[in-house]
Amino acid sequence: MASPRINQYERGVHEPRSAMVKQLAQALGIPPAFLYTEDELLAKVLLHWPTLTKKKKRELVKALETPPTK
Repeated sequence: MASPRINQYERGVHEPRSAMVKQLAQALGIPPAFLYTEDELLAKVLLHWPTLTKKKKRELVKALETPPTK
């Protein structure tokens, strides 16, 4: 991929198509969703997500869906 194209993505001049985002993410070794999030905490979760077992993923989702206790 050409450096000027990346520069245009970074400056918000153009947005990459989803296929390009997938290629970028694969090259960087990150989930594609990471490139879209503006939330720092969510970005951290997205970076760890692929390393979690299915059991851990289910536990995390369950914890997020469980209403907080008072």
